[in-house]
Amino acid sequence: MIIRLKGIEKKYGNVQAVKPIDLTIEENFVTILGQSGCGKTTLLKMLAGLTEPTAGEIFFDDQLIFSKTKGINVKPNKREIAMVFQDFGLWPHMTVFENVAFGLRGKVSKAKRTNIVHEALKKVKLETKAAMRPGELSGGQQQRVALARAIAINPKLILFDEALSALDAVLREEMREEILTIVQSIGSQAIFVTHDQTEAMAMSDSMIIMDTGEVVQTGSPETIYHTPANPFVANFIGKTNWIKDKEMMIRPEHVHLYPDSDTTYRTGVIQKSMYEGDRYVIFVETDGQIWKFYDQHPHEKGASITFYMKENTIHSLIKQEAY
Repeated sequence: MIIRLKGIEKKYGNVQAVKPIDLTIEENFVTILGQSGCGKTTLLKMLAGLTEPTAGEIFFDDQLIFSKTKGINVKPNKREIAMVFQDFGLWPHMTVFENVAFGLRGKVSKAKRTNIVHEALKKVKLETKAAMRPGELSGGQQQRVALARAIAINPKLILFDEALSALDAVLREEMREEILTIVQSIGSQAIFVTHDQTEAMAMSDSMIIMDTGEVVQTGSPETIYHTPANPFVANFIGKTNWIKDKEMMIRPEHVHLYPDSDTTYRTGVIQKSMYEGDRYVIFVETDGQIWKFYDQHPHEKGASITFYMKENTIHSLIKQEAY
């Protein structure tokens, strides 16, 4: 499905939560990434029909589902979407089976509903938990129930609102792999809101970066990481070393300890080494700034060091624009 937003915005009184956006979304798995309060959840809820835009139009393929000027606002249950919330949104008095079946009421026969629910629970590996209630499940299992409920209605689009933020780090990584696998297996499109850069980079076909109500850059994870449009994106996605007062930047992995062809160099003093499991992040003070690079071994604090970088790995932000 191709989703098109034309001039979509949201105001709450005098507060501009989302500034006018023109955007086309057509990739299978898209993340909306930004800091808290940047407008990403508001944008997601406008797509879902849970928040009415102040102005603009939204198209799902050729269907106009919202237009302020034309008075069109298709109801959420008519948009062929499902939503997975941060707090799971499960009914505590219902069994797992009843929670998953809830969205199917009145749409399919009881017999067919039973088959659909069992199939959805099988996909999320919870077929043995159908008779239990949410309070008897772990956080990860509750998240799987929420996902099963979403896929049971066979949506064209699944919207995830910070869906993994309530889980611990190990479970988050496990669930992101499962979500990707399940979404791909049912052929749905997904838009995933998060403030976690690692999560967004790992899951996305395409990313939408937001800052203070604006879309500041869109593109593949690789494009955004290697060619950020502005200093905010560069700092928000990964670690950054700045050259010439944030006019140019280089990522730590492109800083080396040995010269090569077409390299430039800098000298500095080691400030600290930080262990990350598979490598160390080395912090160096050079020209009054702290630079970072990676090595397999720690370096002694206070030691002098010379490091090198290739010109073609330095990215210029001059005249870069969001796209």
